[in-house]
Amino acid sequence: MAGTGKGRIELVSSKYTFTYESQINRVKNLFELALDFPIIGETSVSLSLNPKEVSRQMGHSNLVEILKERIGEREDRDQVFKTIEEFFVFASDFIHYKANGVYPTHFKSNSNNGHFILDRETPHYIFQVDNFAESEKLFERTVFKIFLRSTSINNPIMTLFLVPQTCDK
Repeated sequence: MAGTGKGRIELVSSKYTFTYESQINRVKNLFELALDFPIIGETSVSLSLNPKEVSRQMGHSNLVEILKERIGEREDRDQVFKTIEEFFVFASDFIHYKANGVYPTHFKSNSNNGHFILDRETPHYIFQVDNFAESEKLFERTVFKIFLRSTSINNPIMTLFLVPQTCDK
């Protein structure tokens, strides 16, 4: 959860790579993530670890604005914007549980080909976390995906890959 690494965001049909630093700020009860994109520059994200304050403020964050700028003109533009915002709400919810070492009961889990997968489904979205390992190893690749139910559930609207290089326990 805390450390440095590399990552990639896939948004609809665009891909953006970055390096990152992350930490859990127990004083402010936040998961803080600084992303450094080539050409775009650095932006940071703070996700609440308080389950009663799931990160709804992400809708106006610098990262969300950067991603929205890159959507282009699409017929479903408003739906994609909302999906980006909801992605960070679900991510905040998952990270809260991960930081506290508690299994999120509203996520379903399964194991598939060595992947430990957690899903959270709502009437409009499917949010998925894939840990790529069935153990609690450090330095494992984690992928967050969000699918919009009204479109193809085989193609996520947004995917966030995080590959740690160093980790703090």
